Amino acid sequence: MTEPRRSSVQSVERALALIEVVASRGGAATLSELSSVTDLPAATVHRLLRTLITSGYLVQMQDRRYGLSDKLVPIGDAAARRNRL
Repeated sequence: MTEPRRSSVQSVERALALIEVVASRGGAATLSELSSVTDLPAATVHRLLRTLITSGYLVQMQDRRYGLSDKLVPIGDAAARRNRL
């Protein structure tokens, strides 16, 4: 994980990094995978995951992996439309 910039909010950077890791793993990842890839303690990753789930950006699946939620689709669509302008 890259070092946070001075003007950034560390918890936001970490949460976004988790979303990026989940996306890079095909849309789902385990807590241990996320902790390992981000070099963050499992407890920290778990707290961030709970926040992302509560906010609707991730879901916890029946197999206990964490996946991207449909709430991210309109965000990606808006970015794609902007890139076509």
